[in-house]
Amino acid sequence: MRFTVPIIIIAFCVVFKTVVNRNPKYDPNAEFLELERKANLTPRKDISNLPYIKVPVSDLPLDVPTDREETRERQDIIRSMEDKQVLNLTGMTNTRLKLEYGAPNINILSAADANYTRLVQAITYLAGDYMDSRHITEARELLEYGISIGTDSKKTYLMLAGIYKEEGHPEKINDLIDSAHNIDSLLKGSIIISLKKMLS
Repeated sequence: MRFTVPIIIIAFCVVFKTVVNRNPKYDPNAEFLELERKANLTPRKDISNLPYIKVPVSDLPLDVPTDREETRERQDIIRSMEDKQVLNLTGMTNTRLKLEYGAPNINILSAADANYTRLVQAITYLAGDYMDSRHITEARELLEYGISIGTDSKKTYLMLAGIYKEEGHPEKINDLIDSAHNIDSLLKGSIIISLKKMLS
């Protein structure tokens, strides 16, 4: 009887090794590589009807006088987006883009996404410049535009929430929370938690 347990353990090990050896080794990258192969073979698709962002340069407060070179550069970046293709592709990988819109379009889409990133970054930093110089109304207008085009910048959300509180409209933070729920970003949860703390 005293040999029963060791025998059972040995038998289990033999059976387990046999089962493992019968199965091919699992390659964790195989699924991704196959998906990428299919993506690279996806033909060009029509991308003319994608939700391109038309930057309303004439409606944005970009003429605030400043002696700071960085501020002027940020104003110029936003102006430069008026005639460029701008797309919010936050949360979409290159593989997914190729699968949905065709591999030949990847460079166009990547450029449009890069333009979007530059745009929302310039908006956030320019709004910060305006707040530093106490141009609060202009900062609020910029930040609200950034939210309207789907930015996932936590700084944008919190800056705008701070302005709402300063202007005596903390209830508008609820609108920001609603907007945050609609973004496709890993930062969504963190943004929502921080906004809710500002309401308490």
